[in-house]
Amino acid sequence: MKLLRILALILLPAALFSTAQAQTPHPGEEREGDRAVGNVDAPIRMVEYASVACPHCRSWYESVWPVVQDEFISTGEMRFIYREMLTGHVQLAAIGFMIADCAPDDQYFNALHLLFETQQEVFGLVQEQQSPAPVYYRVGEALGLTQENVDACLANPEVQQGVIARHEQSVADGADGTPAFFINNYLLTTDPTPDGLAYVYHVDGEPLMFDGELVPSTHDADMFRRIILYLAYEHGENTGD
Repeated sequence: MKLLRILALILLPAALFSTAQAQTPHPGEEREGDRAVGNVDAPIRMVEYASVACPHCRSWYESVWPVVQDEFISTGEMRFIYREMLTGHVQLAAIGFMIADCAPDDQYFNALHLLFETQQEVFGLVQEQQSPAPVYYRVGEALGLTQENVDACLANPEVQQGVIARHEQSVADGADGTPAFFINNYLLTTDPTPDGLAYVYHVDGEPLMFDGELVPSTHDADMFRRIILYLAYEHGENTGD
């Protein structure tokens, strides 16, 4: 079956996204089957919920990921866990995650990087009513997958159901948008201000404030570094949390 036909057949109606039962341990903890990199005994543990078809997730990847990788993961200070969500263009997100899932285990994060890097190209082709199949085949080839491998992967209902199940679990974890994060078990999300005129970071549902000011949810590397350090080492230290 060719990818062109598969693109038309992969339909993920909202009815499939039933809320999964929350599992132990706390969603901010690493679970069996998680995709993770970094020192398992690191003092900082960050879980990211993101979609490869989410423009805001791509922006975070481009602006913040290099700092997270170079200053936290590579230094042994952070264990980073990625969890999939089907946001943005749902079908394109599903296709991307299915290809990543079919790649060799040690290529999963490379797959995510390639999918983010080619996201705008895929969106452009779809907007022009052209098939993004050549882009996905190119991503697959970089991961060691032939066109036949990619076609077989996307035609596999077990792979598709695995992507849907991981999305359902992410919703059950409390990540109702992307990107969202747990940093040492604190849930970091983006939510609107009461007047609806701006978006700011929230921690466990409460607005995050630095120096008496709300923290805008721009993907600024310096600010996100500060948020990581604050939630990992400072937040709650004087409240008994």
